[in-house]
Amino acid sequence: MRSNRVIWTVGLQCRPQDEDKFNKWYDEVHVPMLLKGGHVSKVTRYELADAVYDVAPGAMKCPKYQTVYEFEDQQKFEAWMHGEERMAAGRDKAEAWGDRGYEVIWAARYDVTSTWTD
Repeated sequence: MRSNRVIWTVGLQCRPQDEDKFNKWYDEVHVPMLLKGGHVSKVTRYELADAVYDVAPGAMKCPKYQTVYEFEDQQKFEAWMHGEERMAAGRDKAEAWGDRGYEVIWAARYDVTSTWTD
């Protein structure tokens, strides 16, 4: 059975000299702002492992950080995507970083197609 669950995943790269400041801001300010409103079920941040596995020739280079936002369904995702909480987080991002410090390499919504467990 197909689930209505949705994820929003963002790949980020920051300047090495801003890494500590970026991670503190992202963890303590940005993510808490994005959790407001009750739309997001869960947020998980990842850092690229030291070991990188090149499984496909020509694959794009991975950014150092990835964040996965989980939503119960597309309606909650859309409410979040167009909601004031996300807009406020965007304004804060612009004020804190402007066009320096870090960049979003990619961002995309994925819908669940299948889930397996053992």
